[in-house]
Amino acid sequence: MDSHPQNDWDTIKYDARFDVYWLPAGAARQQLYYCPWCGERLPPSQMDRWYDELEAAGIDPHVDPIPEAYQSGHWRGEPLRQAPPHFRGAIEGRFIDLTDFTDAANDDA
Repeated sequence: MDSHPQNDWDTIKYDARFDVYWLPAGAARQQLYYCPWCGERLPPSQMDRWYDELEAAGIDPHVDPIPEAYQSGHWRGEPLRQAPPHFRGAIEGRFIDLTDFTDAANDDA
């Protein structure tokens, strides 16, 4: 879902620690359970497992430093991956800038 062309503005975020996709919702995060483009169910969150493994290792993530492996998906066997490039341009077929009248103004001149 990271490389989907409709997410070119990076509106949908991914947290590799928990294997979840989310949307910013003010100061909170709204987890996505289905892909917004194809409707496929997304994998279940690994957040509980993340906390359980840290607790089993004697680490309190609210107080203790979190080991580097647990700051990515590496702790659950995921290879480190680079985020796809985002061009932050107009999303084809989905974006119209209603405040940009420069072309219309130049056509009248």
